[in-house]
Amino acid sequence: MKPQWDQTIKLPSKNYVCGHCNESIAEEDGYVGGYRDHRGSMRTSFIYICHFCGGPTYFDENEFQFPGSKFGENVRHINNASIEALYDEARSCFSVSAFTSSVICCRKLLMNISVAEGAKEGEAFAFYVNFLNDNGHIPKNGKKWVDSIRKLGNEANHSISLKTKDEAKLILTFTAMLLKFIYEMPGMLGNADD
Repeated sequence: MKPQWDQTIKLPSKNYVCGHCNESIAEEDGYVGGYRDHRGSMRTSFIYICHFCGGPTYFDENEFQFPGSKFGENVRHINNASIEALYDEARSCFSVSAFTSSVICCRKLLMNISVAEGAKEGEAFAFYVNFLNDNGHIPKNGKKWVDSIRKLGNEANHSISLKTKDEAKLILTFTAMLLKFIYEMPGMLGNADD
């Protein structure tokens, strides 16, 4: 059951993707708030209420959205709860502009997927890319893009530089493709009528 919000007002219509349910919406119900910053300038922010799920989304005067929408496709038929949760965590990190954390989660997914598919735990991350490739879990000519998950994840984990939104989008896209190849497509076949 979605929450009910009392005394909402009509706001200027706003198009956005809800960070709670990931639906694309145009909304005008919500709340407006104002405050004076440290310089005495008036600042205005808005809270819009999603008409699908009832979740509140905050927009500041610079149009920063919280929670932001999750980037990356939903992947069906993942039969391992920790892999599904870690992919969702990577997407959730992206939604709050934690791009470095999102990339690190995707790197960790390589290990989790490999171990779930039979690899030994505690190996170097390059081992897991090779394991996935050597055991047919990566499509032909796909090793390079899967290895980019590892490489950018290593940079995020072992250097002080932060990862960008574009880098996180790229890695989430590659991760979704890998998950679809390993879980969703075989799962769809398993549910197909003979």
